[in-house]
Amino acid sequence: MINSKQKALIIKDLRFAKATKGNIVSIVLVSLIFCVVFPSVLIVTTYFSPDGMGDLDDLLALLGDTFVGAEANMAILSFILNNIIPMFFLMIPVIATTTMATSSFIGEKEKRTLETLLYSPMSLREIFTSKVLASFFLSMVVTVTAFIFYITVSQLLMHFLFGQLMLPGINWYLIVFVMAPVISLLAVTITCKISVKAQTMEEAFQKAGLLVIPIILFAASQFTGLMIIGTWVLLGVAVVIGVIAYILMQSALRNFKYETLLK
Repeated sequence: MINSKQKALIIKDLRFAKATKGNIVSIVLVSLIFCVVFPSVLIVTTYFSPDGMGDLDDLLALLGDTFVGAEANMAILSFILNNIIPMFFLMIPVIATTTMATSSFIGEKEKRTLETLLYSPMSLREIFTSKVLASFFLSMVVTVTAFIFYITVSQLLMHFLFGQLMLPGINWYLIVFVMAPVISLLAVTITCKISVKAQTMEEAFQKAGLLVIPIILFAASQFTGLMIIGTWVLLGVAVVIGVIAYILMQSALRNFKYETLLK
């Protein structure tokens, strides 16, 4: 359970993130790209390409399915929307978490309030936990909101263009409610480690931004057919990431010391 002092610190960090326009712009842009723009472009492209989507037909062959014409288009669209887009969608919680975490940890240094915070009645564990929870909370709110936008926009387009719906598959729910939380915890832990040594938010954010590279490669591997991620694979990956996040978080907490933070 968190106490009143931790709640106050969480609220303070969330308000600071909200007041930083650069943070809001980056989170909103990434969310719009992966939950509105990409799905909309794919759906509209499919609608205006009734005779097949060219080289993407090879993707169906890799999946072992045989379709032609418009039927192939819908099969490809279903695969991309339910298998590939969800992987790219994982960049939303990562960007939201790293943005919030860097502003939370480094922001204290830049505002010269870190010393005051460290000498407050809160323990280092309480401070660390509060900042992790603030980043995690913002990430989950952004992720779920983006998912709701995705469902709304994609289903409206499907209804008006095709007269049918293409509801999110189980991969979507695993991504949003299982993978996103553990990836957020991993991202905030790594960002914390980076932020302890970084002196500016730009420096910390640039280094933490490298976390999106594995996600891009993960999604691209499905696009090329090199690796088709199924339900059990997703669950297994989530468990592995969760274990890694826990181990790194314990390490980060041990290194969260006065002498390290005040360098």
